[in-house]
Amino acid sequence: MSSYDNVMRGGLKLKGGGGLPTVGGVGKKKKKKSKKKDAGAEGGAEDAGDGAPAGELTLGEEDGVRRAYVVDNRTAAEKRYDEQMEKNQERQIQKMASKSHRDKVRDFNEYLSKLSEHHDIPKVGPG
Repeated sequence: MSSYDNVMRGGLKLKGGGGLPTVGGVGKKKKKKSKKKDAGAEGGAEDAGDGAPAGELTLGEEDGVRRAYVVDNRTAAEKRYDEQMEKNQERQIQKMASKSHRDKVRDFNEYLSKLSEHHDIPKVGPG
């Protein structure tokens, strides 16, 4: 009895095979179609405007005039978060636009002068 009794021998059996027929291979499982989904798809075609995902463009008709509007399904917290992010971006843009390059260089040099000597580059080698 050899020590390789629990090792399976032979070629690999791959699922699918990319369109090539496999001899004795394992086939893909077929998905079962339910009757409820088919009936729901037919009946749901009438209510296409309801329950639209966020950002989806839907059409409305009032007084014979067709108007397109975007349905917003975000929560109140998500709306507040987006507003804060827009405000922060606006502040960043204003802050960056307010200083000239010369002012930025001057401020950076002042910052470097306030650092301790521990941050200085050590002198290496003779001289």
